[in-house]
Amino acid sequence: MTTPADLDTTIAKYASVAFDDSTPLLEAGLESLSLLRLAVELANDDDAEIDATRLVDLRTVGDLKQWLRELSAVGADRGGAQ
Repeated sequence: MTTPADLDTTIAKYASVAFDDSTPLLEAGLESLSLLRLAVELANDDDAEIDATRLVDLRTVGDLKQWLRELSAVGADRGGAQ
């Protein structure tokens, strides 16, 4: 399972400014392509299906973290975590 510190570190690679959980994604410099790259990087299963339609519901870094945790958990449940 991905820890909160791991998420912050990974998100920081794609963000263009400092952020916290309440920072709007666009203010952090996180656009759709970077969000998909984050999802691919954090998915525990190489065959995981990433529901890109969920991206429209994400408004803040906190929303993003919740979505990434859910994505990570699905891969781990399928045995994708080694």
